[in-house]
Amino acid sequence: MEKLAGQQLSSSPFINRVDIELKRAQRYQIFVSLLVYDISFLSTNKSDTENENSLQEKIFQAISQTVRAIDNVSMLAVDKIALLLPETNRQGAEIASRRISSVLKECLDSHNSEFTVDTVAPEMASYPDAAGMKSIKDYLTDFSVNYN
Repeated sequence: MEKLAGQQLSSSPFINRVDIELKRAQRYQIFVSLLVYDISFLSTNKSDTENENSLQEKIFQAISQTVRAIDNVSMLAVDKIALLLPETNRQGAEIASRRISSVLKECLDSHNSEFTVDTVAPEMASYPDAAGMKSIKDYLTDFSVNYN
């Protein structure tokens, strides 16, 4: 599992990959999307960090097995899971997000977790963006300011 909690965000392999895919999408006028799932709700019980880490690992592995081979999954900090979806427009990312949200719910249900979550909606950015939406680069800049 790729963890970025103690690293400089700009030097992480995942962020470098996002930058490469974004430049590629701009050059060839193709799509790329980014999904970020906030799983901080798992940290509400501070007394059981081993169980929490096991559940985070299980969720990460389940998501990794759900996505395509060209997609990239990474842990951003300890409470965010990010997915880079090359050659995926916003509608495709929305479809993928519904599938991944159901995988997250299944992991929580099968882990006998006290969490009852109907859906975990991601933050989403796509290139090219519709007018007025936050770009992938803007999203990553905001993320690096908040988590470094």
